Amino acid sequence: MVMVLPKGVPTLQHLNTKNWTRPDNVFCTEHTQGLFVKCATDPANRGPKTDHVPVLSVLDLTLTNTNPEPRHNFRATNWEKFRETLRLQLNEVGPPTALATDREFQNAARALTRAIQETIEKEVPLCKPSPYAKRWW
Repeated sequence: MVMVLPKGVPTLQHLNTKNWTRPDNVFCTEHTQGLFVKCATDPANRGPKTDHVPVLSVLDLTLTNTNPEPRHNFRATNWEKFRETLRLQLNEVGPPTALATDREFQNAARALTRAIQETIEKEVPLCKPSPYAKRWW
């Protein structure tokens, strides 16, 4: 935790003694510290018969626009062509064999995954998602 309110800034004036103290603090994480533009007190804005001084925090919360990445549109896929391309990709992998070791299993899984991914890249068209679409979750 990091103290954002500068050291020595009083946040309370006792109503009877008029002594200034600092019981109020402003903490944040190191991650959010860079978002603070200003953190200070405003004694002129103190309400009537109140001893605490308002603490004003100004944060830079600007949003960056991101362009949605194109993704695969499986609805527009020609599945006959997809199956044929996948069949050719799997022929390059070779016929199924018994897997005796963990290494053989890992290699077979990698080859199968690569064949499916390459087929998707070749046969499934890309679409640009609408910036107004909401995610399903």
